[in-house]
Amino acid sequence: MAKKIYFEEELNEEWKEGREAAIRFGRLRNHREKTTERNDSDVPLWVALDFQDQGVMSPGDITEDDWLHLIERYRKGRTRSGRPLMETSIKKRKEGLVQVLKGLHMGRILEFVGMWQPMKQEEVILWWPEDEMEAMTQTAMRAFEEGVRPERAIAHMLHYTIGPRREDSSLFTWDRIDLREGMVRFPASKNRKRCQNRMEDRFIPLFEEYREMLAPYEDGDVFIFPKSRAQRSGNDRNGSKCVTGKTVANWLAWIRDRTALPDGSAVCPYSSQSYRHSIAMRYLNAGCRYEDVSMVLGDTVATIERYYAELVFGPASERAFARAHPKSRRERAVGTALPEWMEREVGFRTPRGRFAAVHREVVAAGGRWGI
Repeated sequence: MAKKIYFEEELNEEWKEGREAAIRFGRLRNHREKTTERNDSDVPLWVALDFQDQGVMSPGDITEDDWLHLIERYRKGRTRSGRPLMETSIKKRKEGLVQVLKGLHMGRILEFVGMWQPMKQEEVILWWPEDEMEAMTQTAMRAFEEGVRPERAIAHMLHYTIGPRREDSSLFTWDRIDLREGMVRFPASKNRKRCQNRMEDRFIPLFEEYREMLAPYEDGDVFIFPKSRAQRSGNDRNGSKCVTGKTVANWLAWIRDRTALPDGSAVCPYSSQSYRHSIAMRYLNAGCRYEDVSMVLGDTVATIERYYAELVFGPASERAFARAHPKSRRERAVGTALPEWMEREVGFRTPRGRFAAVHREVVAAGGRWGI
């Protein structure tokens, strides 16, 4: 667990009022989702105490130099965490400060704070290639068969199949999985979009056995990960009947850290979010459409392009290249009237005349032309 370094008790009255104003502003914006409500509370606290540490004791005292100085401190890791912040993290702090200023109606300061934009940085998408993902799957299946933490194996299989956010997987109920049909369907809590995907046949018997295993446990007939089966640690402050998202993330890390590739090397130590990235890349590398990924992950095509998919030269790119460069591939003239030692161009031909070089395929069922 990350060490807590920001405490509400440290806020002076001026910044305490600013934080409360930010929370009220979030309620006016109808911020109801758990993560958003927590951000409305936490981020203003962080930026307020960072300003206090800098000697700015009131939101109304912020100057342009104060704001730029704090940005520089964030970039150089000179705040409480001691770690430099990425531009996206600084942007999040800015949004928290903007919410404070809007809540306090401080338009003059809001004007220059709002002008700041993060620098563009190369975005790296972390995802496991197929061999690493399959190695983790084998680790999970062995753990299940050996009776070693079966819920951790099931968590991996669920994330391998449909890649829920860890909070969604902690709340997963049995009515979201149709084991006879082999389908998983659920609405994502972040945007209420429907996610659905088919489960691999090899996983279905293990889920059936796991469901029987949960029968004696309280709420085991409802939740896939009931709290009654999990190891208890700390205080149960929210009275939830299922485990937390953090517990699920720890289970997934347990599978990851016990996996080795055939050459003995470890798999990449990525977080649970990389399951979503890996699903996206698995589909795209197989030549699938962004719409296919969208159906599984429950995000828009634009979001998948922006946050989940690394643009790699995969099968779809190869096909596009072959169509755009019809003279790029040559082969021996075997089986033709030409001498076998000669090479000829093969691939898509551009017709003469005023016609576009567009590849068309006949859709057998509908009989129409598709691009």
